[in-house]
Amino acid sequence: MVIASDYYRTTLNPTESRSRPPLAGSLEVDVCIVGAGLAGINLALSLVERGKRVVVLERGRVGQEASGRNAGFVAKGFAAGDLPLISKAGLAHARELIALTKSARKLIRKRIDDYRIDCGPVKDGVLTVSWHDDPQKMQDRINRANDAFDLGYEFWPRLRVREHCNTEQYYDGSYSPHDFQLNPLKYLLGLAAAAETHGALIFENSEVTDVVRDGARWKARTVAGIVHAKDIVLCGAASMGGLSRRLAYAMAPVRTYIMVSAPMDESVYERSINTPLAIYDTRFASDYYRRLPDGRLLWGGRVSLFSHPANIASLLTQDALKVYPQLRDHLRAEFAWGGVLAYPQHKMPLLARLKDGLWCATGFGGHGICPTAVAGEVLAETLVAPALDQRRLLELFEDFKPGFVGGPFAAVGAQVIYLWWRLRDQLGI
Repeated sequence: MVIASDYYRTTLNPTESRSRPPLAGSLEVDVCIVGAGLAGINLALSLVERGKRVVVLERGRVGQEASGRNAGFVAKGFAAGDLPLISKAGLAHARELIALTKSARKLIRKRIDDYRIDCGPVKDGVLTVSWHDDPQKMQDRINRANDAFDLGYEFWPRLRVREHCNTEQYYDGSYSPHDFQLNPLKYLLGLAAAAETHGALIFENSEVTDVVRDGARWKARTVAGIVHAKDIVLCGAASMGGLSRRLAYAMAPVRTYIMVSAPMDESVYERSINTPLAIYDTRFASDYYRRLPDGRLLWGGRVSLFSHPANIASLLTQDALKVYPQLRDHLRAEFAWGGVLAYPQHKMPLLARLKDGLWCATGFGGHGICPTAVAGEVLAETLVAPALDQRRLLELFEDFKPGFVGGPFAAVGAQVIYLWWRLRDQLGI
């Protein structure tokens, strides 16, 4: 059986799936954004909503990389974790950072409503489940997080978890009622269309070959055109290393995988994944999954650095059957794909000024969708503010500048770390 490579593309209507022309000729704008993923398009919309002239240059199609191919979880917080942020930045600072993601979650809902973005079904609720029988540890963590950040987590005991997830693998859980799920590609394309209605210009198949200073301004060059801008923002991820060695050395490229099944009957779900909630577990190398329309199941997990395994569908199906063996005669993959994410060492987004007029918003590996909306608002506020006020919001990310994760050897280090995580999961430590 042939396994297709991208489920989300099959959900688009003709308007959403339209192509955009490449850049040809010369343009002059306020801000040029490199990369039309969630970070770049969020920033474009935030800027044009504030009256800026914006061009977005994308080397392929809008949303063809990780931004349009992820699991579709919309949850507050960062990949670094909420409680670990306290040790990294202090309680007051961590509260401000987490508050930004809570505001972003509201902004995402508002934009879906205001711009009538058809990215559903939008379903409330994300459940984090534990593979370990330690309810007190789960309860303590929930209490600490709620006390520190007012997150609204609910402790779910084992019996309640298993009403939703009928498996012997899971014990207690943490339920977040205000997080939700959506179709990430339709959401991204809806944001892009909204930005265009405000005057943003988005060019596809327009890979930026270099970014250079041009007097007091900057130039972004493609094969067929040039954009002159006061500010340029680099919003690509693992594929953007050629434009900034500093960013290339600051992120490890990590490949993750997703499988989408053929439709299964509701009676099958009643005996297994009897829930509309998005699920992920507490292991270092976690599974994450959710039910899709038409009875399909999306299942994600695993990490690889060096190759794209030919048997993604088989591996992820095996992972799902370890948790839900009752799916054995029913679960059949129809779609499977991998995507490269960019992970900084501190697991926080890279929002920074690289040089005067040259900025970055990247490093969103493992964060989910909320932090990309944070980046759009933070950098938009920065770029429209008077020079003396430009660092007001950006200073919150000052402790998380681009560092060094090994340059050409970053992939090797990241793979070793991931293998150690899997061993810890197996040993229960």
